[in-house]
Order: sequence, then structure tokens, then C-alpha cells
Amino acid sequence: MRAKVFYSTSVLFFLFIAAGLFSCKPLKDLAQVNYADAYKPVQSFLTVHTAVVHSNNDSSKLVLEVPINQNGFLYDTVHFSIKFLLFQTMNSLSAFDSLKTQINSTTKSGYYHLEIPFHFKMNSTSFMYLYINENSSLKHFETFFKIDKHSTSPAFIFPVRAGTNEKYILPYANQNQVFQIHNSFGTDTFRVWYYNYPFQLATPTFFNSVPLKFPERVDTVFIFTTADTFRLAKKGLYVFHSTTHPYLYFSLIGVNESYPFIAEPMQMALPLRYISKNEEYDYILKEKIKERIDSFWIDKSGGTDHAKVMIRRYYNRVQFANEFFTSYQEGWQTDKGLVYIIFGPPDEVFFDADAEWWGYRSRGNKSPMHYKFVKTENPFGANSFQLIRNSNYFDSWNRQGYAWRHGLVD
Repeated sequence: MRAKVFYSTSVLFFLFIAAGLFSCKPLKDLAQVNYADAYKPVQSFLTVHTAVVHSNNDSSKLVLEVPINQNGFLYDTVHFSIKFLLFQTMNSLSAFDSLKTQINSTTKSGYYHLEIPFHFKMNSTSFMYLYINENSSLKHFETFFKIDKHSTSPAFIFPVRAGTNEKYILPYANQNQVFQIHNSFGTDTFRVWYYNYPFQLATPTFFNSVPLKFPERVDTVFIFTTADTFRLAKKGLYVFHSTTHPYLYFSLIGVNESYPFIAEPMQMALPLRYISKNEEYDYILKEKIKERIDSFWIDKSGGTDHAKVMIRRYYNRVQFANEFFTSYQEGWQTDKGLVYIIFGPPDEVFFDADAEWWGYRSRGNKSPMHYKFVKTENPFGANSFQLIRNSNYFDSWNRQGYAWRHGLVD
């Protein structure tokens, strides 16, 4: 009996300490908080997809989706402690609004889906700091992002999973997912522009920046209403335009069924563009793709066993890039995807209103390197960032490329 009392007391004390740590997370100087944990897929960090959608002129919803399969995170029931704070500006010393809540959730799907309403008026802009703790596993997540709520904000229209009414917040979907599309202003008809367009692949960090190119014509046009269900039947980019509010639009990418995971030889072959020579890349894509990919890695790694290690390391990064950096193109093709795949998770991540900085203390660098990604405009309503390239990155790129090609990346 005494042992049981001691155990219960210990658990309560531990939860009290955890709650204290949770309540002591920084409430100001958000531009100085290092958010790198969100890019480190390791045991103690929680992977969370986030978005804000606008319900009407006065209220919005924070939508969270937590994959159930992440580094051993496999629970039938989870206990989330969630806190967010809203700031008028990046430099505000105190929040003008906040919320703390506890949510217990179960799921029969591969994810936990949470929607948290909050008051947010039209014609407002603010910055949200978000911290989530899963109390059973002590996994946590921390991020910061800008919220815009104006008449042209794409967050007024969004797809929902047909039959569940769950708001869908990922930028990609495969043809197995059935949707309806909602407009917070009421019933609507949507004109959908489909593009089967080969967007340019990210170029090395030291190249001169190349102006972004977008398709000059639409391949196909579809029509959907708020009452219709639909699927993304083909791979490519789908841009949904409201006909009653022409300034409202957003995009989804149609992807392979396995995406963001790597399950087919071509999905393994294409990202090798970043670490292969032209003739090697052309040779791999020509025929016998799987055999030639295996030969590439065995040759570069010096043996089969080490090749398996390098393959796992490289494609885990490709998968992470797909899951978190997809915009109007697949995540591995983006500037963030490029840097993440080659150099790995950054040691430092800092945000401002329209940019993101990544810092590396090693990874083939003689001295710390910093990369700046600037939010860019595009005609698809997608959330995309472009790297500010610099010729000073030449040495670090070559060193890390050499490391990949000689099985030396850790």
C-alpha cells in the first residue's frame, strides 16, 4: 500500500513540475526564441501541422493535426496541453490575447485532429506563439507564425474531409482523399485551375538567384460547388478560385499515394539531383532505376552496410522536406528542402514577419553559416520561401557535397 501511495505522489509531483515548466515558456521577445526543435524529428519533439482558418468576421480557428506515427509516438489516447499567445507586433512586450487548454483525444485514423476557436476580428494582423505538450510522453512542439485576416485572406476558403467536416490543412493530397470545399462567407462555386507544370528545382546555395517562373497557361479547368465532393485525380497543382469572391483562392498539390514517404524508385532517383553529377543523374534515370540507385549509394558509401545508413539518412530528410516544406511544388524541390536535405536540421531557427533564418554550427562549414529564406509572392496562394543565395556559400556546399559523395555525412 505504501509503495502505491509513493508512486501516486511521485506522479503528481512530476506533473506539477511539468505544468510549471509549461507555464514558464517565454511570453515575449519572440524574435529571439530559437524554434529549431520544430525541425528536429527526434524522440522528445512532437510533430504538428498547424494552420489558422477564419470562420467569420469575428472568429477564427486554430487547426492542429498531429501524425500518430512519429518516432514511437503511438498512443490510443493523448493528453495535450496547449497554449497560444497573440501579439500585435513582433516586438510587443506582452500579448493582447491568450489561451490555455487541456485536450484529451482518441483517434482511429493516422492523426489527431484538433480545432480550437478564438476571437479574431476582420482587418487584423497579429503574431501567434504556440506551445504544445503531450503530457503522457512529454513530447513538445513550439512555433511562431503570422496571421492575416483581411478580405483577401485565403484562409476564408478551405477543403474539408468529406464525411467528417475536418478542416484539411496540409498543402498536398492524394486521390484517395475525398473533399468538399467550404467558403466561410456561404455557398459558393469554385473554378479550379489544374497545372501539370515542371516547376524549377532549387539551385545550389551559392548560385545567383534565378527569377521564379510560373506557368503561362492553365492545362485544365474544373468547376466545383460547396455541395460537391471531389478528389485530386492526377498529380499536379490545383488552384481553387471562388467565383463569388474572386480574390479568394488557395492551392493543393496532387501527389503519389505514398507521399510524403518515399516508396517508389523514381521518388528515390529524382532527389539525387542535389548530390550527383549530370552524367550520373542521366544514367540513373535512363533505365533499371532501382538497381542504379543502389549502385550509386554503394559506390559512394564504400559498401552495402554503410550505403544502407546513408540511404536512410538522405531519404529521411527528403521525407521531412516533403511533409513540411511543400508549397506549390513538392517539398524536396524547394529552397528549404534543398538546404535541409544537404545540411540537415538547422541548429537555430528564427522568424520575423516575412522571413526565416536557419543557422548551422557545423555540417561542412569552417565557421557558422546562416541562411535567410524570404516569403515570396506567387499566383497560387501557396506559402513559399526563397533562399537569399550568396557566393560565400560555395565552400560549405562543396564540402557537404563531398561528404555525401564519400559516405561521410553524420
